[in-house]
Amino acid sequence: MRPANELSRVRASRAFAALVVGALVSPGLSCAKVRQQMGGGKAGAGGDGAGGFATAGVTGAAGDVGTGGTGGAGGNAYAPPCTEACTDFPAAPLLDTGVPADAPTMFAGAPTGVGPCVTEPEDGALFPKNWLRPRVKFQPAVAGTLHEIRFHADKEANDVVAYTTRDTWTLPKAIWANMATNVLDAPITVTVRALGGGATAVKFTVAPVGAEGSIVYWAADPTELGTKRSTSSTLQGFAVGDESTITTLTVQDVQMKTRGANGNAIRDVTCIGCHSSTPDGQSVAFVDNYPWSMAIAEVKPMRTGIEPLTQSPGGYINRGGEEAIRQPGLGIFSFSRAHWSMGDRIIVAPYSLTTTCGPYDRNNPNVRLAWLDVEAVPVNGACPVEGSGFGFIARNGDLRAAANPTWSPDGMTIVYSSTNGNQDGRLSTGATDLFQVPYNNKLGGDATPLPGGSDPAFEEYYPAFSSDGKFVVFDRIPKDGVMYANPQAELYVVRADGSTPTPTRLRANDPPKCGGLASPGVNNHWAKWAPGLKAPANMMLPEKDGAPPSANGKDYYWLIFSSNRYGTPPVTAGGSTVQVSQLYATALVVDETGIELFPAIYLWNQQPDRLNTTPAWDAFEIPIIP
Repeated sequence: MRPANELSRVRASRAFAALVVGALVSPGLSCAKVRQQMGGGKAGAGGDGAGGFATAGVTGAAGDVGTGGTGGAGGNAYAPPCTEACTDFPAAPLLDTGVPADAPTMFAGAPTGVGPCVTEPEDGALFPKNWLRPRVKFQPAVAGTLHEIRFHADKEANDVVAYTTRDTWTLPKAIWANMATNVLDAPITVTVRALGGGATAVKFTVAPVGAEGSIVYWAADPTELGTKRSTSSTLQGFAVGDESTITTLTVQDVQMKTRGANGNAIRDVTCIGCHSSTPDGQSVAFVDNYPWSMAIAEVKPMRTGIEPLTQSPGGYINRGGEEAIRQPGLGIFSFSRAHWSMGDRIIVAPYSLTTTCGPYDRNNPNVRLAWLDVEAVPVNGACPVEGSGFGFIARNGDLRAAANPTWSPDGMTIVYSSTNGNQDGRLSTGATDLFQVPYNNKLGGDATPLPGGSDPAFEEYYPAFSSDGKFVVFDRIPKDGVMYANPQAELYVVRADGSTPTPTRLRANDPPKCGGLASPGVNNHWAKWAPGLKAPANMMLPEKDGAPPSANGKDYYWLIFSSNRYGTPPVTAGGSTVQVSQLYATALVVDETGIELFPAIYLWNQQPDRLNTTPAWDAFEIPIIP
């Protein structure tokens, strides 16, 4: 049960939703793309009326596939959905290319034997209503065998019935638009049956809300890792619902320079993999290759790669701040939207140098937690001065090194990995637990273990705050294991207020059993939360920023993560074996009774032959995908 004060906040947010539903869907509030994602079709803005605050009114759930139907721009129009014998699904069967016209007659008898292994959608998955249309993927006993695919919803008069000889089939856009409008919060059964063989049924559900923002992730050619990473890897991006990705940033685009080891001359960036979104969504920041200094580059169209210096329009990086963030020996870092406005633009990062501008010790066991001010002005040439461009956050009571911090959206708390396993800008082997420390206007304070994230029998790392600061998701492996790229890694979540001393294991860790893979064993890692809703600035309610979409008394949190489960064979490159990870999404649904968990959704718009990892999910302003 939620505490009474939290329940009162939930009720207040519901009242707030009812008051500002129209304002929240006004133009300019959703900046996942440069184009505003206002809905226009049946699943577009206001498509389900009273749920406008929680649903597609902000994101325009199916605006790209709608045709100007019942929703209307503004979220106030509402048409009661059909409740029985609905006609959203076509009566006629759908025949894939090369399928004979009499295919439906071939399946007149009852199925016999074991059915195909269905890996998409995963049984029990929950889809945002503005997501990629569902794809069915299965493992046929014999390649090229004719299969029948059937979608059934109790309220629909017809089933969607399709026939194909391929091992994947994607629901047509028009049917998905109808499904994502009218078949919400109710199970949809997908049955795949082989000709002359058995049938397998799985179920999924379409949530009554959509997801916000855009996703930018690192994509690399696994055959070139270790040899041509500087030229082959890119940041790919897409807005929720896009069916392909677009190159958002390349190494060659980045204008900001970093520094070599021991403060040597500036150089071009060579890696953009470990990246985060700036809270305004206009830029990404990332840690370069050895010796691990930081750079920031814009990703907005027409400004791709630009360093947002104060001399440029809208720029905010002063030369002193530039030198602060390109010191060597920095690690995975974090922002807070509470500290990203004029006069207060701070980054929190691990800091490996023992002396300012001094030699970098790649195995320094005493990595500190630093604040870095990107607006700092130079005070001593190129070498930043402690207390001006950067300084240290006290972690009283914690004698271990600090790594991969996450900063709460309200700017009050930093959660980080307290570790004996720091090695060369990343985590290797050593006792590691999640600790929390107050930001306290850069001063820090007492560091304490995070309940549920500090079990000495495990190593806990890669924490991430949810958009409203209520939850922390993290990776966990058994103690004494190598934390970097460990197949044993699994994802867990705890409440940030410490009320869950036992962490909750995500159901999305587990691949479909019939596929022959299991977790631990597939390296589920680097989970990031979707951005929440954005309250209008003129309402003067900044505490509403980041609230998750909600409907029917439930809050919907969406997550993205990387996993090696897709089945792409490992690649040998640069003398080592590279596992090819892919991106997956999942959900947590929270109400007064607790947390409901769901299996994963594969993002079929990504390239399956690339190593796709370190996703960031935020209100990115990235190019529109044609």
